[in-house]
Amino acid sequence: MTKEKSEYYFATADEAEAAFYSAFEMGDKDLMEALLADESVSCIHPSSIPLVGRDDVLASWDQILETITESVIKIDVINRSNSKGIAVHLVSETFADSHDIDTEFSQALATNVYIHQKNGWRLMMHHASFVSDGEFSDEELLEEAESLMDYEMSQTVH
Repeated sequence: MTKEKSEYYFATADEAEAAFYSAFEMGDKDLMEALLADESVSCIHPSSIPLVGRDDVLASWDQILETITESVIKIDVINRSNSKGIAVHLVSETFADSHDIDTEFSQALATNVYIHQKNGWRLMMHHASFVSDGEFSDEELLEEAESLMDYEMSQTVH
């Protein structure tokens, strides 16, 4: 039995993020649909064009979720920022096979933007890109992430 969107309530952006990666791992289209914000939804999948609008973003996730087969996604938080009903999370996503979680087959960096609506926190934007072959130290990544987060918050929150 599937739940209606109104039956999902995410009290925090962290809960919404956990639900997002759970939907991604399990190929759960209903959860992904319930998780997306009502308006201003956009997404850039790795090596893809920008998608704008809830319907286009949901259609792309439907295609992706159809291909999910027993994968594990390990998330490492690089930075989180939360202000005035908007939360921006910068994370590292590591994908592995559930039968051999020590064998990583892909890694991406993602920025997830959540918005607080009357029905709880929802995913408004997801932008992911594959990790470059170039080497970066954790300090360099953190500096870049903090600079990016400050800029994004200054542009998002008026």
